[in-house]
Amino acid sequence: MTHMNSDQVFAAIEKIAATSSKNDKQAMVKQFLAFDTFKRALVAALDPLTTYGMTQVPGPIENAAPGANTFENAPVWDCLDKMAKRELTGNAARDEVQRLMTFLTPSSAELFKRIIRKDLRAGFSESTVNKAWKGLIPEFPYMRCALLKDAKLDSWTWGEGVISQEKADGMFMNVDHETGGVVRITSRQGSPFPLEAFGGFVDHVRALFPAGTQTHGEMLVLVDGVVAPREISNGILNRVAAGGGFEANEVPRFFAWDQIPLGVVAPKGKYEVGYRERIKALLLGLASGARTLPGIDPMIQHIPTRIVHSLEEALAHYRELLAQGKEGTIIKNGNAIWKDGTSKEQIKLKLEVDVDLKCVAIVGGRVGTKNEGRAGSLTCKSSCGQLQVDVTVKNEALRDSIDANPNDFIGRIFAVRANSIMRPSESNALHSLFLPRMVEASYRTDKTEADDLTRVEAQFASAVVA
Repeated sequence: MTHMNSDQVFAAIEKIAATSSKNDKQAMVKQFLAFDTFKRALVAALDPLTTYGMTQVPGPIENAAPGANTFENAPVWDCLDKMAKRELTGNAARDEVQRLMTFLTPSSAELFKRIIRKDLRAGFSESTVNKAWKGLIPEFPYMRCALLKDAKLDSWTWGEGVISQEKADGMFMNVDHETGGVVRITSRQGSPFPLEAFGGFVDHVRALFPAGTQTHGEMLVLVDGVVAPREISNGILNRVAAGGGFEANEVPRFFAWDQIPLGVVAPKGKYEVGYRERIKALLLGLASGARTLPGIDPMIQHIPTRIVHSLEEALAHYRELLAQGKEGTIIKNGNAIWKDGTSKEQIKLKLEVDVDLKCVAIVGGRVGTKNEGRAGSLTCKSSCGQLQVDVTVKNEALRDSIDANPNDFIGRIFAVRANSIMRPSESNALHSLFLPRMVEASYRTDKTEADDLTRVEAQFASAVVA
């Protein structure tokens, strides 16, 4: 075979998906990358810089005859290109996608849908592709926090001081300031944000951040001068990322905590300067740059930071912020280098509480997602009815069980782990939970009564004190 059409590409992806061995998957990806259409489909689906602005992909036109065309004789690539450039949006995009879904064979239509959804459902990622074809898919380095149990705290610089910082309740962003003055704002996954939506923020970047650097921090949104809760702030930022804008009473505020040279920003990259020196340089740069913005409230600030000299002091800072309703803290060793990957020299301290809630409904997976037509989450409720939250099904085995016998799960008690209680708002009259997830992939057989809101609040209060 010297050429692959889109039906054959889909068959190859399904073959890879059915293979459990990572090494075998990589070998098959490498084999199929010899075909241009396969390579193009992978890039279209996996490149984090390319998105299509559509979360729900329509199916074929109802009652239409099955399509008989592949990508080769349908304007699929042109449609994807226009959607990526936002030249084709809204109802016009939906109508064109539905027309093409009707025109294509079932296999090619499914491939088209998966590309738009950015999910090939084949069990491999961009790193697998890049091992087979170096640099084909852009990868974006990111330094993650480790767990407290994994850190060797005895070797940390407690005498000189360890850095304890507020865990901001917003959206992580990279801010690049190139030597030529070009500014870029990207998400953790590398998705770009439209600069025009951020107005004067770009001027603040040029004034406060040295050229040739990438700065890491958390973006929050002030609404009427007050920092909005995470769900509202991130909702606004997601709206902006999709091509919208900030309302007149909404202002972005970037809280910076690290800065590295752009030259080290690469997969497996490292910057050997210790964190104490990096944060010192960042703070001095912000202070110096702020003098060029007299009378202007900077859109960029440093993350609230404290120096602690023992784990007890670090935990005291953590409890102090929890008592203020904050998310928690991150502690960083003074000598910690920056590196792409998980660093055991920066630890996230974050509250987690397990509560027992009753399943009252099964929520189907969203249309156009891989769980469409299957159980997506369980609506779980407190015994008093004042707290309700949808909890994602933990794994595929549990999803299979729910699909096979849904009635068995209604009324059952599930242990749900969360990071905080969310109070009622204009959009939700009930209490909810932040970052809820199932503790186990099964319901409890030893309990038939859910916790009420009073007990849930008491458990969180006890966790803060503890």
